[in-house]
Amino acid sequence: MAHDDETRTRSLAMDQARFRYSNERLRRTAAHIRFEPTDRVPFLCECADRDCFEVVMLSLEEYDRLRAHPSWFLLVAGHEDDESPEERVLEAENGYAIVEKINAAGTAAARLQPRYDDRSGKPD
Repeated sequence: MAHDDETRTRSLAMDQARFRYSNERLRRTAAHIRFEPTDRVPFLCECADRDCFEVVMLSLEEYDRLRAHPSWFLLVAGHEDDESPEERVLEAENGYAIVEKINAAGTAAARLQPRYDDRSGKPD
């Protein structure tokens, strides 16, 4: 991979990780105020567009299933990039998509994934 491509891939991964971090905070807040696992919660789209602040409604169960995979991201339907060599669409239904980062982007995404213990609010 060329140096410029690698730098761009890392930059996009950092941007998407910021949205994922925000969603983790939303998840912790929902648990703290005792949302049920099947209750729908608003989460931010984790696409590569820095100006995107669209919302996806997921149950906590659905969100936790997604977050169990460090290279998966939640996107509003239509925000996925079918042409990207760094991501592949795993699911695209119900108004949202789950994409998996692969190659260098997958490695960066896994390294940047925060997961928190709902009881303490500290990283696992």
